[in-house]
Amino acid sequence: MRRLAALSLIALLALPPLGHAAGTSSASAPSDSARSDRDCGALIERWATDPKAAPKRVIDACKAQLAAAPPASSIEEPARLADADPCSGPGAANSVLCWGPWASIAPAAQGPNLGPQITSVKDPETRPETSELFDPVIVPELPLGPCTPGTPCGFATVVSGVTSTGDPEDTQFAKFDLASDGTRFSLAPEGGGAINSVPMTTIVTPRPDGYGNLRARGQAGDVQSRLIARVEQADDGDVLLAADVWTHGTRENAQSGYFAWGTTTSQGTLDGLNAGNVSLNFTGPMSVNNATNGSITVNFGSSPTWTGTWTNPSYNFGAGGLVTGANLISQPGKFTDNVVGTGSFVQGALVGEPGTRGIAHIIDVTLEGQGRIKDVGLLRDMIAAPGIAP
Repeated sequence: MRRLAALSLIALLALPPLGHAAGTSSASAPSDSARSDRDCGALIERWATDPKAAPKRVIDACKAQLAAAPPASSIEEPARLADADPCSGPGAANSVLCWGPWASIAPAAQGPNLGPQITSVKDPETRPETSELFDPVIVPELPLGPCTPGTPCGFATVVSGVTSTGDPEDTQFAKFDLASDGTRFSLAPEGGGAINSVPMTTIVTPRPDGYGNLRARGQAGDVQSRLIARVEQADDGDVLLAADVWTHGTRENAQSGYFAWGTTTSQGTLDGLNAGNVSLNFTGPMSVNNATNGSITVNFGSSPTWTGTWTNPSYNFGAGGLVTGANLISQPGKFTDNVVGTGSFVQGALVGEPGTRGIAHIIDVTLEGQGRIKDVGLLRDMIAAPGIAP
């Protein structure tokens, strides 16, 4: 017991006198209030375990000094955080945040975050040259609705009377369907009022342009139905592609027009064309005005597109647009400059399979110096003899 007391006395004598820094004389020793905050903190910690470390008045003065001290400045903050580093104390070897005795081999697994806090993130600016890659592609509406791959689909013009032609302003468009044996047809005009033919008998004879020449006629009472069309047929005689003239009604109340029809290209064939990035060219005469020759190129791929031109002795124009499934639709900005006003469009569908492929389509354009034009046509992906009347 005496030995412990002696050791405590020796330790106390080894400390510098209160109010004196080590190595200074009493004449130059700072006053109690001149102690640094760090010294006061260390003295209070020592006093907590050894009440004889300093008089209570000194401890009270240090406590008051620390209570009145201003918060650490931003310059002192890193040093303060460093003092709080759990890996710098005697318990570092037992801390899950430190590598302990292996600190010389690898850095601590985690330490205090001394870096700045991220409070907000600025939205990245799109580079001008790549901005169009993120713009959504706007597909124009299909005026007559879409054609489903692998199903019969076609388009037609509709006028009053039996002449099949009329003023464009009085001409309607319609979806058109034909029985595979050519004995019936039906139309769904834009203005409503479905048209359904009566049963017809058919005759097909060869034509010099590679098509067959189909003549179909039927009568039920006063109502008559008629087709005059160029067709492509399968080996079993089914009609694969067809285009040109239709008539239906009574002598006093008839309707007529032109059409282009086929079985829409199957989805499997479309997928193969897109996967191969294939380009196909389709050409042929239009039906309302047989002097107009149409030419369309379809560029298949991940985002298939098309471009086309229509040439007549009195005019010509161009258009282009998107391919969605088997459907073709024009984009307003892809027309040539001589297409004026608003509302012009070209709509079509890919029809047939390899060897009998075509495009059935309609055009409704207003040309500068020419006026409005409405037409329907079937173009083939093989050379068709131009100038052959339907």
